[in-house]
Amino acid sequence: MGRTLQVRVSASTFDPAEVERRWPRLVALAFSPVAVKIPALPPESRGVLELVAHLADRLEIGLLPEEALRELADGIKQAAAARARLEAELGEWNAKAANAATDAIEDALDELESQAKKLRDQPGRD
Repeated sequence: MGRTLQVRVSASTFDPAEVERRWPRLVALAFSPVAVKIPALPPESRGVLELVAHLADRLEIGLLPEEALRELADGIKQAAAARARLEAELGEWNAKAANAATDAIEDALDELESQAKKLRDQPGRD
């Protein structure tokens, strides 16, 4: 790797609008305004990794609705663990394992969205 030109391996969301279309309830839980001051991300910055990070942060500090805390906690932790694996694999330039981690993230989010549809106070829209 050169001093001026360096190779970086990363993952990013191609179309952030697809995140809201695919997981509307999770987006509502992760990015809705809350009483405490959390910097808002503009919609174009709300990718898959940001969705997982915000859900995990809100879980950790207890800012999710009580029912969501109870019903979605394990899935959010699973998605966050897959995100951590992705970052580790990218750091090791292991594209195959990183790709598997992206699949695990999306699978976890799909399952969480399905669970969120069952909440009494459903966030987001159909």
